[in-house]
Amino acid sequence: MRYKPKSIPALQIALGGLPEKMRVEADAGTPLTAKTVGQLRKLDAWPENLVLTVPEQYHTASCVRIGKANVKGRVSPKP
Repeated sequence: MRYKPKSIPALQIALGGLPEKMRVEADAGTPLTAKTVGQLRKLDAWPENLVLTVPEQYHTASCVRIGKANVKGRVSPKP
């Protein structure tokens, strides 16, 4: 599942019940240095241009991926 959290509470919801020690892989050029989900949960701010990819099912080889958003989100509200 791909999420584009706009705030830390939205990031917390996206991370849900993932284990603290689950690996995090960030694309080159992203400003985050977190290596585990536990470190992601301790962040004070989330850059608005990043996307979080969370595995649907937990496996020992699973990891959370962080990358740059390539499509701008909705600017105006739905009519």
